[in-house]
Amino acid sequence: MSIQATLPPLLRAGFLLTGLMAGAAWAATAPSPDGELIPADEATSTAAMVSAIRDMVQSGFDADGHAVRDAHRKAHGCVQSTFTVLDKLPPALAQGLFATPRAYHAVIRFSNGSGQSQDDHKGDARGMAVKVMGVAGQKLLDDEQSAGTQDFLMMNSPVFFIRNAGDYVVFQKAMTGGGLSAAGWLAGHLFHETAVLLAIQGRKVVNPLASQYWSTTPSKLGSQQMKFSAKPCAGSAFYTASDTKDRLGDNLTGQLASGGACFDFMVQTRAKPATMPIEDPTIEWKEKESPFVPVARITIGAQVPEQGEACEVRSFTPWHAIAEHRPLGGISRVRKDVYLEISKLRHQLNGQPRIEP
Repeated sequence: MSIQATLPPLLRAGFLLTGLMAGAAWAATAPSPDGELIPADEATSTAAMVSAIRDMVQSGFDADGHAVRDAHRKAHGCVQSTFTVLDKLPPALAQGLFATPRAYHAVIRFSNGSGQSQDDHKGDARGMAVKVMGVAGQKLLDDEQSAGTQDFLMMNSPVFFIRNAGDYVVFQKAMTGGGLSAAGWLAGHLFHETAVLLAIQGRKVVNPLASQYWSTTPSKLGSQQMKFSAKPCAGSAFYTASDTKDRLGDNLTGQLASGGACFDFMVQTRAKPATMPIEDPTIEWKEKESPFVPVARITIGAQVPEQGEACEVRSFTPWHAIAEHRPLGGISRVRKDVYLEISKLRHQLNGQPRIEP
């Protein structure tokens, strides 16, 4: 059996985006005030990643005449929602988007993590990408500075499974070195990276509205740093009647056919830098040191979720953001270029307009 066949779907299709700094050499400079430490060769690594993933998207297009996302390919549906910033937040949390209590329109895309549109019974990461509309302020992407959106991207795990660039190099060599080499890496990292990977793989999700989602990587919260999470509101009930290969989309549609759902959107501030690293996304920021605090409520009303092109024409990136919520850390820095270039290519190949609201 090939290495690709023995790897969990998250590794097979998504590891390029979670280990994004292969071969990086860390610069001997002090961390920034936000805790970032940028590798000396990150620009070179980023260019290599963009090239590799462009080739992946292009080859898929050549095969079937339609360009798809390189990860989080299968959408369970895009839904309309209301993102309401809570009133009377503590001053430390009332920053950026959360500075003023008000309601925003938002679109949410629920998805799997794989680059394949596979059976929902297979273990995989699950994604929740929230696009908040009508957000004032200059945005971070150079060609979309006047856009009115703030995106919050999350998955159903608080951590990734690769520590840093050096570990990723070892991982990549192991995955291309044969079955014994791959098994050796998994065994050698059994109590941390492999455990994280298996935990992601083993999470059972039947309805995407029933899962908690985390940013996994940090962002700014004004002059502070944060991670964020969306958790189903207490007391929620969930539709779970479908058990087909598309059960996540079926159960999402079933629940919203006659009812709604809601999530508490929460932030966790970086209270202890020594145990809450910016550049190591395998380390969970422990809630006992800094609990998640609700700052907004996401309300999803009864509706028919968008499918097909109406859902897929949308682009989501953590860099659809205002400066007060700038993404932090190496994975987010590389995502800036990767997500932008792949979005441009996908829309170009499909002849679709690429317009950020």
